[in-house]
Amino acid sequence: MTTLVGWVGVDQRGPSSAYLASDSRLSSNGAKWDCGRKLFACKTSPDVFGYCGAVLFPSLLLGQITDAVDAGVLYPPEAKPELKFATICNKVQEALKGLKGFPELNHTFTILLATREGIGFGASFVFATLTWQPAEGWQKTFWATPSDHSDLVLALGSGSKTAKEFQKTWKFSEIGRTSRAVFSAFCDSIASGKDPFSGGPPQLVGLYLRGSAQPFGVIHNGACYLHGLPATPESNGQTKFMNALFEPCHSSGEPIVHRHARPKSLYPKQG
Repeated sequence: MTTLVGWVGVDQRGPSSAYLASDSRLSSNGAKWDCGRKLFACKTSPDVFGYCGAVLFPSLLLGQITDAVDAGVLYPPEAKPELKFATICNKVQEALKGLKGFPELNHTFTILLATREGIGFGASFVFATLTWQPAEGWQKTFWATPSDHSDLVLALGSGSKTAKEFQKTWKFSEIGRTSRAVFSAFCDSIASGKDPFSGGPPQLVGLYLRGSAQPFGVIHNGACYLHGLPATPESNGQTKFMNALFEPCHSSGEPIVHRHARPKSLYPKQG
């Protein structure tokens, strides 16, 4: 299970960024592992993916899909979001048919795509999900996105209720309706431990008005992580690291500039 959230960042010009965040915990029959990858970012296109629910099938398939997009063998770079999503849905559905006899067929999972349409000012961000439920079959959903302020688009997985509770608290603080409020609320929801199936270091990927998708490292408990894996970045590395206050950080874990602070109106930090 998982806590998976997505949101859009909006500045004075309009929507300017989109992000996915998740935890890193994989659990089974009481056992847990806090280094599981749950987010994927394409290197050649503005596409990011995440999943929640069953682990094995979506985690393996999304690695293949991401590589196929980067290799240019899944859809053309200029493809519209609707075509991207339809193509991905077809690949996922075809792949699941080949799992006859595997227990994964009996478990629910959701695959999330976030992508950008257009370049620069006037571009928009699109979120779509494909869900498999053994009893009901497939469900496809396009999600409404905000246009006048930064806000959560969706929260999925076993920790979705907890994530929404923390989002509500941060939203009504003095820094509400900002990307950093959304990410900080997400980090607090994971640290709270209220959902036992979510935990470990946060993961983060994002999209901007130009360029391809971008993976971010995350500072968690004073250490660096990338996709849930402990990292020892070089000082001149290309990966950007963010802390729970959404501050860019040096590879040492120290913020490059202390720009943000926890709102005084909030509850004490959890965990």
